[in-house]
Amino acid sequence: MSDVFDAGMRAEQARAQEEAAAQQANFERFYDFRNTLVTPSVPSPETQQTETAATQTQLETEAALEAAQIERTNRQRDARTVIAQMLQTYGLGDLADYTYREIIAQDITNPDVIMFRLREQPAYQRRFSANAARARKGLAELDPASYIALENQYRETLRANGMPANFYDQTDDFTALLEGDVSPSELNERVQSGYRAVADADPEVKRQMQQLYGVSESELAAYFLDPERAAPLLTRQARAAQIAARGAEQGGIQLTGALAEDLARRGITEAEAQRGFQEIGALGELTQTFAGETPLTQQQIVEQQFGVNVQAQQELERRRKLRTGEFAGGGQFTRTTGATSGSIETGVGTAQ
Repeated sequence: MSDVFDAGMRAEQARAQEEAAAQQANFERFYDFRNTLVTPSVPSPETQQTETAATQTQLETEAALEAAQIERTNRQRDARTVIAQMLQTYGLGDLADYTYREIIAQDITNPDVIMFRLREQPAYQRRFSANAARARKGLAELDPASYIALENQYRETLRANGMPANFYDQTDDFTALLEGDVSPSELNERVQSGYRAVADADPEVKRQMQQLYGVSESELAAYFLDPERAAPLLTRQARAAQIAARGAEQGGIQLTGALAEDLARRGITEAEAQRGFQEIGALGELTQTFAGETPLTQQQIVEQQFGVNVQAQQELERRRKLRTGEFAGGGQFTRTTGATSGSIETGVGTAQ
């Protein structure tokens, strides 16, 4: 019995020990689980160092991204400012938003594509309107820089020649010159040899411009800067007006535009014209046709004076010799009163 009881006790003790061991194991597992949930385990120094480096890297990355975003925003703002300023110098300030939105923001960098896109805009076409007329004439289109450079040279040329401050100072004022492909040197010639030669001259020269070409004093600048008229022609017309003015003053002769221009084309200067017309005035009765003499028109008399009409020169020389001889002998000439009337004035009256 006692052996059985002892065996039972030992078995019971073993079961009790096993249950205690199981409870202890369960408690330890619960404790570890609770600590895992509530109290994190302390990482090792190596783990701490790795985690610190990762955190620093992440912070640096975030800071770099933020700085890049700020820099990009500043660049965009600066780009818009630069674009607006550049376009403003070309008179295209209205295209600033379009250029940034449709070209720069779209990462379009090809210069040909950019220029094509800009040329299609009405604001561009208005600002550089002379290019359309140049194209119709077969002339090359001017890029904005060249176009504006020519405008500035025109403006400087006019100012250097003392043109009024409010004359030809707007971009539209130069459109006709650009359309006509007038170079700055040609414009300078138009002003110096044309406009100034007349505008600074005496009133008779200005009157002759009105008489010969229908150009009033108020129209002089526009006339001489008109690109439809060639610079050599304008220079010749200015000299023609000067020559005609001296003819009217010195000889009482009104030249035709064709004759005045012909003398200018032959290089007759204003001073030479003045001397020549003075000599014509000194011819006296040699310019009047007497009986038996070949009639000479006023134009022929002028032409012979300036070596243009040899026959007229010979006729005047013949008259001089004949009349000198007749007067030396005491004779008296009869004189025709008109080259076409046939009337003859004699010493005792008029014979028909």
